Amino acid sequence: MWISRGTWLSPLRLSESPDTSPDSYYSLFYFRFIRDNYGKDEHFFSNMNDNPARRAWAGLTYEQVCRDHITRIKDKLGISGVLTEISTWYKKGGNEEPGTQIDMLIERRDRVIHLCEIRFAGNEYEIDKDYDMDLKNKVSVFRDSTKTKMTIIVTMITTYGLKKNAYSNYVGKVICMDDLFGQ
Repeated sequence: MWISRGTWLSPLRLSESPDTSPDSYYSLFYFRFIRDNYGKDEHFFSNMNDNPARRAWAGLTYEQVCRDHITRIKDKLGISGVLTEISTWYKKGGNEEPGTQIDMLIERRDRVIHLCEIRFAGNEYEIDKDYDMDLKNKVSVFRDSTKTKMTIIVTMITTYGLKKNAYSNYVGKVICMDDLFGQ
């Protein structure tokens, strides 16, 4: 990896680890939402459907599911035979320069980087003007901070794909949940 002014977070762990089984996903949900609420509200699950804490949990859990299925993501990208390094990346912003956080980077041996944004949504994910600017900022901050000359492909990993609109063309590749679990 590069020597940069950003922060490389630790390499992501791959599946096969005992703490990434479906049981551990349920355990996280149980300890966060069920244990202390059991029997208190008979409509608990329907009432928490639009709860910000549940949405945050779903997003973070989906990110972990994606990390645990990196082999399937690489298959879908057509790079299963290419040597890669998987990580996340963060740069703290300051008064003069913006910061950013990148959910997943797939750095390929052939000098291409997939800058992956992972989004959990109930339907096709729709990029609006603000998020389009955020994506462009992520690429700019990453490129400026790392001084990389590699090709960067913005890759969206969403639950149900990406809705086509005026802002979706910036995304080079789209992977959805079915790609992680399909045959």
